[in-house]
Amino acid sequence: MFSNGKECSILGVANHPSSPLNQGNPNITNDLCISWVWQKGMVPIARPRSTSSHQGSEPTSNALTMQTLVVFYAPLAASFFLTILTHSLFNAGLARLPSPEIYIAAFAVARSLMHVFESPMIMLSQTFAALVEGRQSYIKVRNFSTTLVGIVVAALGLFSISGLGRLVFIHVMGLTGETLAAANTILLVFVVFPCTSALKFFMQGTAIRLQKTNSLTVATVVRIVYVLIFIANVDKLMFLPAAVVAGLMFVSALAVEGLFLLFSTKVALRNVGRAIEHAPRLGAPKTELTYPAIVSFFAPLVVTSVIRSAAMPIINIGLARTATPELTLSAYAVAWGLAMIIQSPSIMFHQVTLSYAGNFEPARLRTLKAFAAILGLAMSVVMALLAFTDAAFFILTRMIGASAAISQPAVGVLQVASILPLLMIAREFYWGLLAKRRLTKYLGMSKVISIGALAATVAVFSVVPLPNPAVLGALAMIISETVELIFVFFMTKRHVLSGPPLANVQD
Repeated sequence: MFSNGKECSILGVANHPSSPLNQGNPNITNDLCISWVWQKGMVPIARPRSTSSHQGSEPTSNALTMQTLVVFYAPLAASFFLTILTHSLFNAGLARLPSPEIYIAAFAVARSLMHVFESPMIMLSQTFAALVEGRQSYIKVRNFSTTLVGIVVAALGLFSISGLGRLVFIHVMGLTGETLAAANTILLVFVVFPCTSALKFFMQGTAIRLQKTNSLTVATVVRIVYVLIFIANVDKLMFLPAAVVAGLMFVSALAVEGLFLLFSTKVALRNVGRAIEHAPRLGAPKTELTYPAIVSFFAPLVVTSVIRSAAMPIINIGLARTATPELTLSAYAVAWGLAMIIQSPSIMFHQVTLSYAGNFEPARLRTLKAFAAILGLAMSVVMALLAFTDAAFFILTRMIGASAAISQPAVGVLQVASILPLLMIAREFYWGLLAKRRLTKYLGMSKVISIGALAATVAVFSVVPLPNPAVLGALAMIISETVELIFVFFMTKRHVLSGPPLANVQD
């Protein structure tokens, strides 16, 4: 600690009226002065090395325990797991419509196209959790989110109403006849979906930032109950066109989840802004957040979301070029569906490091690493036990209903993919550390490198014969995750754990 602003005087800002020296704080840290200098647009000066590094010099008052992490993370993991299960309910609802094969196909293609526009909304959760440090930053992130929703809804509306969506359905996706008409109608209903998505992920970010994640699981359960009620009464909605009913089922389900989170948060906290002011501050000192800083943090996350959505189409292209494309595609699809259920808890793990890494104290990081290792190993062991015994074949044939011809290669996919949960949770661990330091530009870079490795792997193994061609997708995912993990590990080691200037938080 530097008392009486010794370093601030050296920087030449001691007499500035808004200097930290003039805010009544008798103990001014070098970090706080450097951060203030960056915020005021003055010349950045590198932080001198000292024994007061962020690694352990400012111990937190409470040691991080496994119990704390479990209480925080279990509702997050459960919520994501239940969300995945909800998608099968949507198919059950579509199956109750007249000509279900038409509406199941139309719904799938319309939803995939809508998600291209909606994908930025998913990153609002991370943005809120990483950037909101007080009432003012809360208001700015909320304003940014509202503006973003308006832009996305306008873009999707223009795309749908102008007929551009219809042209994509015809010339890119090859739809015709009733399926084309249904997909076009469903896409029009989906125009408001980004609003419901933004509400859900904004409120999810609020719960994560306040470390009140129990509401997320309850909200997902409410969503499931709503979908079940909707399905049970779908015949009473047949006064509407079937395509409209299909779209409403999806949109209204997310709206119910988001509204539940909104009202339950309001009831529990009354004033969210005031609650944010009193939220735990385990990271860097509070600094003024600007809209350019929000954009610079958010933009790379959008890139990662868009690139991630391209992974499955690339894998499918490779699988389609194998000797038995129909069998290979089907085997990988059912295997990946089961694998996603098992490894779904790993997908939200970055929120743990984002919320609990504190000032990157070694003791905290060791606890977080141990928690990640336990979870990753547990998921990998579960998948391996299923894959290397008869359990996976039983689930695929008896419970999912896949044929033996499809299930046999699918089991091989699960065997190869059993290492994936461990790789994914390790990558999410470092992803969260970089996000906490607000170095999202490296997350965007990591995803570009990852998708490049995935595409290269697919290109190689689509021409190199494999005993089980369906494992191509699993091999591509493993190599992709490994390359990305190596990149984020070294970026974290270099830019987070080696003590960069605190001002880089706003990069």
